[in-house]
Amino acid sequence: MEIPKTTSLTGSAPTTPKSTLDRDAFLRLLVTQLQNQDPLDPMDAREMVTQLSELTGVEKLESIEGQLGALQIASAGIANVQASGLVGRTVTADLSSLRVEETGDATGAYTLSGSAQSVTITIYDGDGNVLRTIEQPGGPPGSHTYAWDGLDDEGNRVPPGRYRVELSATSESGAPVEARSEVRGMVTSVTYDGGYPELRIGDARVLLGDVKSIEA
Repeated sequence: MEIPKTTSLTGSAPTTPKSTLDRDAFLRLLVTQLQNQDPLDPMDAREMVTQLSELTGVEKLESIEGQLGALQIASAGIANVQASGLVGRTVTADLSSLRVEETGDATGAYTLSGSAQSVTITIYDGDGNVLRTIEQPGGPPGSHTYAWDGLDDEGNRVPPGRYRVELSATSESGAPVEARSEVRGMVTSVTYDGGYPELRIGDARVLLGDVKSIEA
């Protein structure tokens, strides 16, 4: 005798199973198990408790995920309000690290304590390896900017993230000149090109978390 093909309990065509179960699917599966269990060999009570515990865990995870999403939206809103409130204010920001996106340049800044003939900018990864060395002309005392194209010394694009920056500067006589990885100036605008607020101070872009001080 030919054995009939297995069909679903509802009589509908079988569907491709999901790789994960949401709460409703998990509950339907458990109810189906109870409805179709063998009366002579009912489901073990411990097994049922275990499955109910798993269901509770799924519900808790969904609740946590929703709360984290709401917290992220609220935090983004607060950051945007804080950033816009700094327009027209004079701030000092630490730029000892740069954030690089998948495309585009990263703009940094530094302050010279005296006149410099040349400035060397060295960029490191998280393991302390040198990724890029940038040489540029010096200048008078004060704030200066530079741009990093996001490439290493071999011309490869580095992964998105933050990278540490070190500076060294020399005068015409070859004496060292103090170069601080910071910028001070008035915030002229706020941009959201990367999906997060960046303060514009001259040609430099500063993350809100890098602000060290705000002048009244």
